[in-house]
This record gives sequence, structure tokens and C-alpha cells, in this order.
Amino acid sequence: MNYDYNEISKIYDDVREGDFLTADFLIKAAELDGTRTVLEIGCGTGNYLKLIHGLSKAEVWGIDSSSGMLAKAKEKCKNAVLVEEDAVALAGIPDGKFDLVYMVDVIHHIKDIDTMFKNIYRVLKPNAAVVIFTDSHEYIRNRLTTKYFPETLAAELNRYQDTGEIKDMLIENSFHCISDGELVLEPIEDYGTKLIEVAEKKGFSMFGLISEEAIEAGIERIKADLEEHAIIYYPKAPYIMGVK
Repeated sequence: MNYDYNEISKIYDDVREGDFLTADFLIKAAELDGTRTVLEIGCGTGNYLKLIHGLSKAEVWGIDSSSGMLAKAKEKCKNAVLVEEDAVALAGIPDGKFDLVYMVDVIHHIKDIDTMFKNIYRVLKPNAAVVIFTDSHEYIRNRLTTKYFPETLAAELNRYQDTGEIKDMLIENSFHCISDGELVLEPIEDYGTKLIEVAEKKGFSMFGLISEEAIEAGIERIKADLEEHAIIYYPKAPYIMGVK
């Protein structure tokens, strides 16, 4: 099933928001301030661009292939430089400009990671970092979405690169000081209700990979559990980092 990001941009902010702890981690990792420049690959509607600029005053750039997403981002973060372009070639993105390049839950959409890493290396300043937030295979297996929508598991493992694969590709493209870890985010108390809303709106791309019947069955599982107890989610944000 194709996933139309121009269409999903209409409800994207209903089901997605920037996370303060993630933004704070990025700011500290690159020592961002008003003298620094940062690029987000797959910036969507600009949630993280807005947060990072507001907290650090860094110059923020975003690239996304969806005009609908970028239109929302422009409304939200008027200071951002926004480029409608493919995330692999990074065409129109200047060489050696950025103190940080990052992406949040985007790399599994990229078909040619090798070429993308070559271009990220090109646009970074010397000793600048790339940070990739993406779910490891272990994390995917333990998601609540996997519990309630088990049909998503095979599709997600198929399209998500595991941590070791990404680290190897960074090394192959001359990055050094490769590391990985995870942030412990704030618990989401009413996650059951939120997940029903996301599933009904297909706000996560995984819901474009399974049938309507599977989505309905998952929603019924959530509702059954909600009759017995609250569904609280304790999210983490796995990441991989490399330095030019």
C-alpha cells in the first residue's frame, strides 16, 4: 500500500509531536547555539525544527520530499530554511555547512542509505555529527504497536535496518566515533486511547502496510484491555551517532 505523505500531512500533527528530551539531547550533542547550523532530514511538519530553534537559536534547515509537510513546517517555524528534495541526494544542500545532521524515525524509508551517508558526510563540517533516531529490531519486537497489531512485525523488521547494519554503513562512509544508545522518554499515561486514534487515522506508516481487518482487530484488542486497566507506554528513543 502506498503512503501519501501530502495526504497524511493534514493529520500528522494530530498524532505526532516533537519530544523535548530528544531535542535537548541533539542540542547538547552538537553544542547548538545561535552560531550553529543544523539540518533535519525528513523534517515533516517541522516539530523538531521548531523545538531546536526555540531552545538553542541555531539556524535550522529541513529537507522533505512532501510539499504538504513542508507547507505545515513553514507555518510552524518561519525561521527555517526548507528544501523540497529527495533525502538521498540532498540536492541544493551546501557542502560543509552543518554542525549537526539528524533524522528522527526516517532512515527506514530510505532506499539508498549508502549514497545518503556519502551526501551527509559532504554537507557536514569537519568533526560534526550525524544522529539517527531509529528503532532497533529488538525494540520493534517489544513495541506496544507490535503487541496489539502483530501483523506489523514482519513488515517493520523487513523495512527497518538493525543497529549493526547502520553502524557498519557509517564506518564504510568514513564516519568515526560510532556510538549508539537510547533515551528514556516520559511515560504516556493514556496511550491506549492515543493508539486507537493513530490507528484509525493511519497516522503511523506501519498502518499502511497491514489490512483494514488487522487494524480493526488491533483496535478491539486495545479496547478490551482498556476495560481491564490503563495502557501506559514507557517509550525509548534508540539512536546511532557518527562523527565526520
